[in-house]
Amino acid sequence: MGADRRSEAIQNVIEKSASMQTCAQSMMEVENNILVLAISKIVPESEQHAFNNKVLRNLGLWDSRLHLVAMHEAIEESGDTDEKAMFEQAIPLIPQMMIPRWKRKLYAPRANVLDMEL
Repeated sequence: MGADRRSEAIQNVIEKSASMQTCAQSMMEVENNILVLAISKIVPESEQHAFNNKVLRNLGLWDSRLHLVAMHEAIEESGDTDEKAMFEQAIPLIPQMMIPRWKRKLYAPRANVLDMEL
């Protein structure tokens, strides 16, 4: 009986995870197709850069590094060459060079914890 409940719980987690992934993907599509385009048309580029810098400063050292790694991963997964070029233009070379290390030392351990929680 315990094995059946465990199997049912695992299946439930799988289904909810898939549902969350679908929802997150839909949210990202809306963000990329509507929100990002609207902001780029309405908000001057200098203000966008100022806001991005303010967000990174408020994140703190560790979280800003995690944020850069996550952005890099998302761009790599998307395969969008324009986004990759913008990332490479906007992010200084030294932080770009540190991304593999930050991914290994900071991002991967957190990702493993999240996987274990599911």
